[in-house]
Amino acid sequence: MCETMDANSQEWGIDAFIPYYRNSLCNLQTVNNDLLATILQKNHSCAFFKDRSILFLSTNDTAGEGEYKSVDEFREKVPLTTYEDYRDYANRMVVDGEKNLLCIENILYFAASTGTTGKFKLIPVTPPMIRTANETAHLASSVIRKSFSFSLSSFPEQHPFTLLGGKNTGLYQRSKDGIPIGPFSQYFSANPTIPRTRSLLSINNTLTLNIIEGIHDFDTSAYVQLVFALAIPDVSSYTVYFASGFIHTIKLIENYFEEMSLCISSANFDQSSLVQKNIVDSDFRATLNQTLNEVIAQYGGEVYRLERAEHIRYECLKKDVSGLLHRLWPNMIYASTTIGSTFSMYKEVVQYYCGERVPLINLLVYGASESFFGCIASIHTDEYFLLPTSVFFEFIKEEDIQQAQPKTLLLSELEPGHRYEVVCTTDGGLVRYRMGDVINCTRFFSRANDLVPLPEEPVDIPQIPLISFAYRVGNILGIFGEKITEQHMMNALQQTIRQWREQGLPVDLHDFTSCTKLDVFPAKFVIFVELTEDQGYKIDAQQLRILQNTVSAEVDQQLRKTNQGYTNGRSAARLDSLDCIFVRTGTFSTFVAKFLMTDRTSPVQIKPHRILKSEDHIRFFYDNQIDISSS
Repeated sequence: MCETMDANSQEWGIDAFIPYYRNSLCNLQTVNNDLLATILQKNHSCAFFKDRSILFLSTNDTAGEGEYKSVDEFREKVPLTTYEDYRDYANRMVVDGEKNLLCIENILYFAASTGTTGKFKLIPVTPPMIRTANETAHLASSVIRKSFSFSLSSFPEQHPFTLLGGKNTGLYQRSKDGIPIGPFSQYFSANPTIPRTRSLLSINNTLTLNIIEGIHDFDTSAYVQLVFALAIPDVSSYTVYFASGFIHTIKLIENYFEEMSLCISSANFDQSSLVQKNIVDSDFRATLNQTLNEVIAQYGGEVYRLERAEHIRYECLKKDVSGLLHRLWPNMIYASTTIGSTFSMYKEVVQYYCGERVPLINLLVYGASESFFGCIASIHTDEYFLLPTSVFFEFIKEEDIQQAQPKTLLLSELEPGHRYEVVCTTDGGLVRYRMGDVINCTRFFSRANDLVPLPEEPVDIPQIPLISFAYRVGNILGIFGEKITEQHMMNALQQTIRQWREQGLPVDLHDFTSCTKLDVFPAKFVIFVELTEDQGYKIDAQQLRILQNTVSAEVDQQLRKTNQGYTNGRSAARLDSLDCIFVRTGTFSTFVAKFLMTDRTSPVQIKPHRILKSEDHIRFFYDNQIDISSS
């Protein structure tokens, strides 16, 4: 859902940030405690709450029978939970149509999520959760407008490009009582009875949601959306949910710009090999052509078509020139994608396409299928402020994460410089639910130049923590308790590749994943790596052989520098040196298509799988390793 937001919406032009800052952020813990009381009061009669003897929170000083006197008593008496505590209830709702199991509100949708675990979770989505999503969109829009106040007011008629996903409502799986099931980002496709929000998506994006829903192949859908965006000269922003997907859309432009230009110059998608192959309905193709012609007509008809197509062709033919986004859309104000945590490995590539004139900012919201948790605090960093009106927050210190029932901290107790696992209680019926997300508390809100401007009142700024995403708890590699995060692995790989580049080998890291190898002694870690080469350069067989023969030792050395647990394991001979294995070009994209894309997942939401746990997945990467003996 976060992929539907853009700062240029006229509807969202009202400054939502200042009242939210004064009313909610400046009263952070009080507002969050009140939300907990509301959630427990609503849901305490549901089956899960009764089965766990969960009471509701007293709203006065004298708690009666069946009430908690305080938030602290609630935390003491109700254990922390994981999704396994809810799986049976979710299955009963979906398979048997039972109601009031987790929440009292009507369930509008079951958000299907695998995260990075590979095992499906079904999260109930309720009306208050949708309101929170829309309010967060308004809030993020306000933050961006305040941060880009001059730029946005200069170009009020521009259009955003946001890569959307969806399908016709009849194609969604449904529960026994007809509730649709799918990725959270496709909620509005699955529920077409919400015309206001759907119209916002259509008005503010470069292509209507109704048309996007009619294209079932992901690359073809992205291609069509890009053609419509390219047909418009004044696209104001470019948003794709994950950085890997962002790069994929640019690669589509680079690989298909000739066909895209022909589609625009003729206002006819028959010029596209992807469309001809994957859209067989002639009536639908005619609708595409008519819609494209109507869009182009707004800018001048045939003369404009030819000039615009030639401009696209001219810019895309330039090789080794940065700033493609600005060159295609000169008035673009910003580009946005997830660039924090290990997604930072893609930042340099994304920044190359942005160039110096298009600021690259982190995704506007921090959220998941369970809820939206935070809103962007800066267009310069990857920091968010947490939303006390979205869920009731608790936090587990990083050093206590491995405990089953550790003590928790509240929002007001976060301290900069520390990491915490997020725990939430939601309107949808999740209680003290361990998200598995680990965040950094970076600093407190201030009037620093690199943060969204704060109002002058109140003069004294309360302690409002800012956070950034660190890693997923499940994305920790360990055999003897080493706790190697994906960030540790990425840093070791990037440092190794940096040394190669200094030696004159212009290669870079495309992607990586890892696993443990326990059938050898001593046990070891294995990292699978796909490299890319700088444009115009081709690594030869001898160079590849040299790299493959040395990479394991070099990455092993770098990992020792970044992770003390790994160093201790290697020094004590509990661990053997890791194996670093090169895989063929295209291995990771094939892996996504073969193993991760399903009817319940949206391609724009698929997260990189940095740690492999399935034998089939591990075997796939071994099968795709480069055979240097025959190189």
